[in-house]
Amino acid sequence: MEKTNNKKRYGVIAVVLVALLAAGVGTWAWLQATDQVKNEFTVGKITEPDKKPDGTDPGNEPHLKGYLFETEWQPDSKMVPDTDIKKNPNVGIGAGSDSSYVFIYVKNAIVKTDTTDALAKTPYFTINTGWKPVDGQVTTNGTPGQYVSGLFMYTAGGTGAPTVLAPTDGNAYTGELFDTVHIPAAMNSTDVVEKPAMTVSCYIFGADQGGADNALTQAKAWAEKQAQ
Repeated sequence: MEKTNNKKRYGVIAVVLVALLAAGVGTWAWLQATDQVKNEFTVGKITEPDKKPDGTDPGNEPHLKGYLFETEWQPDSKMVPDTDIKKNPNVGIGAGSDSSYVFIYVKNAIVKTDTTDALAKTPYFTINTGWKPVDGQVTTNGTPGQYVSGLFMYTAGGTGAPTVLAPTDGNAYTGELFDTVHIPAAMNSTDVVEKPAMTVSCYIFGADQGGADNALTQAKAWAEKQAQ
């Protein structure tokens, strides 16, 4: 008889414990709070200009695209010793673009590297106001200011550091790095490689990414790849 009573007692205790546990779980679920913050970010952009640097109506220029323009270049321009060939690289960004630092790298693959006095025979250019050579990143023909290749930075007013290009009411352009390429009088046909070319490339770096110092560091790394 005692055993039966114990079983009943234990059964009652078990039911009470289950009830208490259930009550505890319910209380825990009731005493809680949640919160959430959702932040939407924007992404910077650099858009292409919708007109050439000279203001040409894009409707008349169906091939217009990109950021780098050479409005005076004529395809297959012939090299003649002691003459100038028109070539005027100019970089632009479109309305609404982020303010940016701009660099140009010039790769000169015209004269054979094993030619005697190769640099003296290599076509060269002189740069315009608003641009500066990056220290240690350019090659001259031996005469100061007569550049054959290298990395150049947009400085706007002739300062010694990169300056931002900032669109206001529309497109923004750096202005031409140079106007012409001079063919040295000393150069002759036997000095020239099979497919002579001067490649001009631009690098546009958003100004909000660490400022001018970081832009210059990134441009140098980019230029190393262009030189290969």
